[in-house]
Amino acid sequence: MEKLLRNAYELVWVPFFGRLLMLFTRFIEGKVPDNQSTYDLRTKERQSNHY
Repeated sequence: MEKLLRNAYELVWVPFFGRLLMLFTRFIEGKVPDNQSTYDLRTKERQSNHY
């Protein structure tokens, strides 16, 4: 059950709502963000330009 919920969260929830949030960000800020968003939650490394 836990694996099913984790996969649903990583594969459906985050990409879908992340992209939806990006649409609102573009609308509110009036411009396209500089950095390309990533929805990969499995990668352990964090790039310095994300934070």
